[in-house]
Amino acid sequence: MMRITDIMKNSNLVGNISRHQYEMDKVENQLATGQRIRKPSDDPAAATNQMFFRTRVEELEQFENNIDDGYSRLMLMDGELDRVGSIFQRVRVLAVQASNGIYQGDNAFELKNAMAKEIDQHLRSLIEIANGRDAVGRPMFGGDVVERLPFEPIISNIRGGKGIELENMIVGVEYRGNIGQQLREVERSQYVDVNLPGNKVFWGTNMTLTGSVDNSGYRASTDQVFKIDGQTVRVAAGDTIDDILDKINHANVELKAAKIGQDFISLHTTNPHQIWLEDVDGGTVLRDIGLINPEKSDPPNNYAETARQSGLSVFDTLIKLRNDMVAGDQLEISGRDLGNLDESLNNILRYRAEVGARQNRMDEHQKRVTWDQVYMKELLAKSEGVDMPEAIVNLKYLEAVHNYALNVGARIMKPTLMDFIR
Repeated sequence: MMRITDIMKNSNLVGNISRHQYEMDKVENQLATGQRIRKPSDDPAAATNQMFFRTRVEELEQFENNIDDGYSRLMLMDGELDRVGSIFQRVRVLAVQASNGIYQGDNAFELKNAMAKEIDQHLRSLIEIANGRDAVGRPMFGGDVVERLPFEPIISNIRGGKGIELENMIVGVEYRGNIGQQLREVERSQYVDVNLPGNKVFWGTNMTLTGSVDNSGYRASTDQVFKIDGQTVRVAAGDTIDDILDKINHANVELKAAKIGQDFISLHTTNPHQIWLEDVDGGTVLRDIGLINPEKSDPPNNYAETARQSGLSVFDTLIKLRNDMVAGDQLEISGRDLGNLDESLNNILRYRAEVGARQNRMDEHQKRVTWDQVYMKELLAKSEGVDMPEAIVNLKYLEAVHNYALNVGARIMKPTLMDFIR
């Protein structure tokens, strides 16, 4: 039989009271903070889940901010494209009026000059829209170029009807942006492009670029790489011009390549946009076949001086219509100019529809992120939150046990030294 001494009884009593105090302190802290786990050692598995849930909640909040920012930018772009559409609708009305032949004589000259002046003002408004910025000052239609405006007007004098010279008129507009994307991450490894490059959305008609170099004996000297409209095309050593044409036609680009005349290479877009060409990684294929300028190899506007270009930007369509109004060329106004306006308007509407599709995608991601946030916060609350009724019951139980222990201790500790002397 084990001998029980007073020291053992005292030690057990103090140990039990300390344990009760520790448990009560733990429950009291849980009730005070509302959290079941204060440090990972309290419950390592639950603590790991909590860190995952909290990280996911913060991640979803960032995705929500990205979606809000991207959606706002798309809304702004949609509004600007709506303004562009309104401008073209008005200009088309003027073109129809000028082409129907009801204006004759000096009256017709004055009216067409007035129309030309109005078209010129619409042209300037169009450039302002194309150079518009978003809420934080980034150009909306310049790709990912932010340090300069994407469109630069070229100013000169033009000669109008009856020998009148018009000063400080816009005779061209050059694109100075790029085709870079501005992406918003809406979920892990899922991105939405909230950008429309100006060389696409503000281009009016299909473009054709034809070189003037005879490529009948061309063979690539080394393995090289070039890009067309941002898509990489790889050329192997020994590839002929036919091999290069085949690779371009099988690339994911909105243009077709063909040979004409003395094996001159010709590129023709299938949807209106300015063709974007660049040799990369030291390659010289596009320079060798006569498409880009060896002294200005970086796009835009880097086409070979001897290459022939056709195709109009939306600015060019208005400039041509204005000039034909000033010149009184009714046949050109009623034919080619009206056709160019319709093509330009259709292209603008096509990209406005694309903006709408991206907005719909943003809406769907917003709904999913909102649902995920609610679900993750619920899981986090269950993982780290305290069941208040249960915690209160536990605290009352521990208080009662602690009081019982104190009462028992008072009885055990009651005998003194004098009691043993008697």
